[in-house]
Amino acid sequence: MNSGDKKTEFEELRQKVFDYVMEDNPVLATNMGLHEYDDQLPDGSRSSREETIAKFNKWKSKLENINQDELTNEEADSLRFGKHVLGLRLFELEELRFWESNPGQPQVVGSSLLPLLKRNFAPLEDRLRSAIARINQIPEFLDSSKDRIDDPVELWVKMSKESLEKLPGLLEVVKKTTAESDLGKEEQEKLEEAVVEARKSFEDFGNWLEKISQESREGFAIGRGKFEKLLEKQKLGYGIDEIMDLGKKYLEESRGSMEKYSRRINEDYSVKDALGHVEENTPKDFSKALTWYKGAIEEAKDYVERKNLATLPENEDITVMETPSYLRHVIPFAAYIPPAKYDDDREGVYLVTPPEDEEELSRFAFWSIRNTTVHEGYPGHHLQMSASVESDDLFALLSHATETIEGWAHYCEEMMKDYGFDDTPEARLIQLKDRRWRAARIIADVKLSTGKFSYREGVEYMADTVRMDEKSAEAEVKRYTQNPSYQLSYLLGKHKLGLLREHVKKIMGGDYRDRFFHDQLIYGGSIPIKFHRDRFNRLVEQGDY
Repeated sequence: MNSGDKKTEFEELRQKVFDYVMEDNPVLATNMGLHEYDDQLPDGSRSSREETIAKFNKWKSKLENINQDELTNEEADSLRFGKHVLGLRLFELEELRFWESNPGQPQVVGSSLLPLLKRNFAPLEDRLRSAIARINQIPEFLDSSKDRIDDPVELWVKMSKESLEKLPGLLEVVKKTTAESDLGKEEQEKLEEAVVEARKSFEDFGNWLEKISQESREGFAIGRGKFEKLLEKQKLGYGIDEIMDLGKKYLEESRGSMEKYSRRINEDYSVKDALGHVEENTPKDFSKALTWYKGAIEEAKDYVERKNLATLPENEDITVMETPSYLRHVIPFAAYIPPAKYDDDREGVYLVTPPEDEEELSRFAFWSIRNTTVHEGYPGHHLQMSASVESDDLFALLSHATETIEGWAHYCEEMMKDYGFDDTPEARLIQLKDRRWRAARIIADVKLSTGKFSYREGVEYMADTVRMDEKSAEAEVKRYTQNPSYQLSYLLGKHKLGLLREHVKKIMGGDYRDRFFHDQLIYGGSIPIKFHRDRFNRLVEQGDY
């Protein structure tokens, strides 16, 4: 077979994998901007997961039989991405098997409706029709998913109950939005009928959750062996003990630096005194906090452009909004929903969670908001995600390397201050407070994933180490238990990007520019940092910069 045939085989296989992933996960497809799937929910059954495993194994085997020497550099890169994506996903499906122990379908239902309500990719009435179609499928989706749960985790069953309790309120939001739209009476009646049936299915699913909770297991840890293998599959280049050492090192360094900046604010201040002083500058209400978020985002965007730190994609934008109620128990502070690859506009959504009472408005201190918007907005997640979806490499689009995604956003917090944006003792103190939080996350993540911490021990550790209130610590640690290695990726990723930056500076010499480094990272996609390093080496060797 000649190289042209090989290329055709690779391109066809890549398209086939991508198309299947979109079909298999219509909620992901909606988030990607492929709207032919907007009226569908996924197949929640056991047989669908078994089918995915079989297909991924077949396609991974085919990719491994393609000789990358017969491909262009870009195609060879894509081949590596594809083998990585399928290999990691197969490890999750075949060995971690959370799909058998986590009855998280209520959160899937909620996530399927949010982009239809909040993204303006089509007329409201068209999006509402898709929402009605998805609501119609809720009973079948929830019922079909029951047979795959044969090893339920007690904590995850509880989390599913919490998500389920929020869904009726979300359906009321859809009803209210529909009533205020131009949809006709007949379609509104269809929605009402669908909501009635969905509510019945919620009750049925809740009863089922109660039943399986009686036979659920307490442990959620994947254990040291699988955790080590997960780190290897993610191509992090660090073992468990090395990562723990980094976490402890950064925790101590952060504490020491916080003391230094506290004294710069006032030579008599302890860290507690300084944080108390800085966090006194709080909004009078949540509405004011949202205004601060929006203002900080605009200022950071302008700074990135004026300082030539990175190239902004065309048509990108970001919307700041209050976190929907059904997500608040898993997003205690803020989160970012990236723009869709195939939508005309690069619009991201920045979710900010309101406190349960006015006393907790201290979490929205002015300098905390400034640091968080750099992380979530510019030049953090929003800029990175807006740039990464410019790629047409389908395997790169399927990659979700958390050390690159979260590491970049965390890297930006310090980098922006080094460039003079909010370079004040107050801002540095808050940035270091957040680094201390990420260092503690490393330790909690490793110990929870390897079984060294119970859920309650994880909550107590986070509350004690970073002075987090218990409710927020509980929400955080719940998320940690379902996503081993995710939380350590923030600071480990920042650490690795710092090392990569120094490496690229060294090999480029006087030709090095931060803008080049940043652009290659954000436009290169959410691939493992190891692959970014290989690409930098090739670009510099070829003089392609």
